[in-house]
Amino acid sequence: MTDTLINLEAADDSTEDEDPRIQWLDSIAESMATLSEASDTPAGNHAPSATLSSAAVDFGSDAWAEQLADIQGWLSFDDDLPLTSMGDFLHALARELGLPPADAFDPSVQPGLTARALERLNERLDAAVRLQGDFLQELETKGTSLDAATQAWADAWAEFFGDGDAVSPEPVAAKADVWPIYQLTKKSPNLTPSYQRGDVWKISERQSLIESILRGVPLPSVILLRTGPSSAHEVVDGKQRLTAILRFVGKHPVALRRIDEKSEELGYPNVEVPRVVNGKKTRVPRTLRQLFDEDYPAFRRAWKALTKENLTARVEDDNYFPFKLRTSGEGGLVGPTLESLRGKYYTQIKNHEIRVASQNMTVEELFEDPVDYKIPVIEYTQATQRQIHEVFRLYNKQGVHLNAEEIRNAVYHEVELTRATLVAAGDADPNVDVTRIAPSLIGVPDFDRLGITLKDYGFGDSRYKRTKVLSWVISVLLHDTGDKDLASTATNISQFLESIQKAPSHPLAETSTLTRLFDTLNQAVEIHAAHTELWSQQFKNSSKGDRWQELQLLGSLVGITMAYVASPDDLEDRIEANAEAINAATINDWVRPSKTQTRTQWMFIAKVAKELVELLGLDPEAAAQSVADQFGSSGYASLQRMASRKS
Repeated sequence: MTDTLINLEAADDSTEDEDPRIQWLDSIAESMATLSEASDTPAGNHAPSATLSSAAVDFGSDAWAEQLADIQGWLSFDDDLPLTSMGDFLHALARELGLPPADAFDPSVQPGLTARALERLNERLDAAVRLQGDFLQELETKGTSLDAATQAWADAWAEFFGDGDAVSPEPVAAKADVWPIYQLTKKSPNLTPSYQRGDVWKISERQSLIESILRGVPLPSVILLRTGPSSAHEVVDGKQRLTAILRFVGKHPVALRRIDEKSEELGYPNVEVPRVVNGKKTRVPRTLRQLFDEDYPAFRRAWKALTKENLTARVEDDNYFPFKLRTSGEGGLVGPTLESLRGKYYTQIKNHEIRVASQNMTVEELFEDPVDYKIPVIEYTQATQRQIHEVFRLYNKQGVHLNAEEIRNAVYHEVELTRATLVAAGDADPNVDVTRIAPSLIGVPDFDRLGITLKDYGFGDSRYKRTKVLSWVISVLLHDTGDKDLASTATNISQFLESIQKAPSHPLAETSTLTRLFDTLNQAVEIHAAHTELWSQQFKNSSKGDRWQELQLLGSLVGITMAYVASPDDLEDRIEANAEAINAATINDWVRPSKTQTRTQWMFIAKVAKELVELLGLDPEAAAQSVADQFGSSGYASLQRMASRKS
C-alpha cells in the first residue's frame, strides 16, 4: 500500500479566500432569471422581453446591465435605469440602492460594483422574487383581479422600504412550544398592536379555519411577543387565526365589552328562556352575558327583542360576535361525526363528541381544555419596542410561500399523471431515473421535447411554471366536471387529479393510457410550435416574439391537440390549407380579455379552442368525442358550458 500525502494548506487555499462577490453574482443571476420568466406583470409594468437562464447573465461584459434593465419593473425602482452609458447606468443603480458612488463602484473588478453594492442588489432582487411569487399567486390561485394584485404588490414594496431602521444589536429572548387552544384564548392576547393590520379575513376563511381545527388539521405557528412579566402577549403572526377562534367560541374581548356596555345601557335586563329542570319544562331568567355564553341563537333573539336591531352578518362582524359553521362546501365537514356540526354555532355543538389528534373529546374540550391537539407557539420575551417591530418585519419578509404547483405536486404525488407531468415538463430532478418517477413515459419517444418546447415558449425553470402550464392543458382537455362549473385554474387541476386519486380504475390511472396521452401531447405540441406563421404577435408579450401569454397558448394548444386526436394523418395539410384564416383570427378575433376573472378566462380559452378546431375543418363535438374515446374523458363540454353561462 502506498501512502498518499495531501498538502492541506494548498487544498484549502482555493476555497477559504474566495471572493465574496462570486456568491452575490451567482445569487443575482438566479434571481434575474426567475424574474424574467413571469408572463403576467403588475399593471403598468412592461413584461421582460426575453426569458433568461442564470448562465446567460453575463457579468464579464456590459450585457448584464441591459439584462437587469429588462427585468427592472419587478424591482420597484423610482426611475428607469438608463442605458445611455455604463457610467449613467451604474450611478442610477447606486442611487436606487441607496448607496453613494464611493461605496458602490469598484472599477478594478467586473461588473464594476463593490461587494456591498452587490449584496444590496442581491437583497433587492431576493425581495423582488418573493413579491413576484406572491403577486402571481394572487392572480393564479386566488383569482384576484390584476388591479387588486398590483396594489397588494405595491403595498408589499412599501413595507420593504419601511425596513430601513437600524437593527437593534441586543439579543432577543425566545422559546418555542406547543399550546392547547385554551392556553392561547385565556391569556387575552393583544390582537391590535400598532404594527398589525386590521381584520381582513372573510367569513369563509374564518369558517374554514375552524373546520380545519375540528378535523384535527395542524395549524402553523403563532408568534407572540411579551414586553414584560405583567403585560399581555402581542400577536406578531397569527392574528387572523386567533381572531377567528376567539369569535367562534364567544371569547373575543371586543364582543364581551360590547355586551357589557349594552347590558348597562339597557339597565341589566333579565330574559326568561325555556329550560328543562329536573325533567320539567320551566322558564329561567338569564342575563345577556349568560345567554351569549350558553345559547347564542337565544342571545340573538333576545338582542333583537331588546334593541329592535337585527343581528345581521355586518353587525356581528362589527361587534366580533360568533359565527356559525358552513352549511356545506368542498373541504368542509364530512363524515358521520362532523356533518352534524354544519351550520351550527359553538354553543350548539359544545357537547358533540369528535375525534381529534387520536383522542375522543367534546368540541368544548377541544377549545377549552388541555387536550392533545396543540398549536405551535413561538414566544418572544424581554423585547424592546424596536425589537418588536424588527421581529414583525422579519417574519413578514422571510420565506417564499409554496405556490399552487408545489403544493399540488406533494398532495397528488401518488398519482402517476402528476409525476409524469412533472417529468415531461422538465421540472423533475434530472438525476433521478425516469423509470422510478413515471414509468408511463418510457414508451414515449423523446418525451423531454415537451419541456424544451415550453421553455422556448418563454416558461422557465423556476417554481414549476412549465408543470403548471402542462397541467392546465391536460385538465382543460380531459377534466369533465359534470354539472359543476369550472373553478379557478389551480382548483380545476387539483379537482381533476383528485378524481383520479379516488378512482383506482380511472383510465388515466393506467400506464398505457398515460403513455398514449403524453405521446399525443408531444406530437401536438411539436406541430403547434412548428407553425409560427399561424400565431400573431399579440399572442405574445414582447416584440421579440419569444414569450407566449398563457391564455392564448392554452386555448391554441388545446385546439391543436383536439384536432390531432381527431385527424392525426392530415392535420398538417389542414393547417397549410387554413393558415391565413387562422392567423387572421389570432389578429382580429382572439384578443386577450382585459379582465382576468375566472369565467372571462374560461370564455376566452373556450372560444380559441372551439374556433381553431372549426377553422381546421373539423367538428369540435366530434373531436371532443375522439378525445374521450382515446383517454376516457373530455373536458370540452364543461369548458363550453362554462363559457356559455350568463353572468
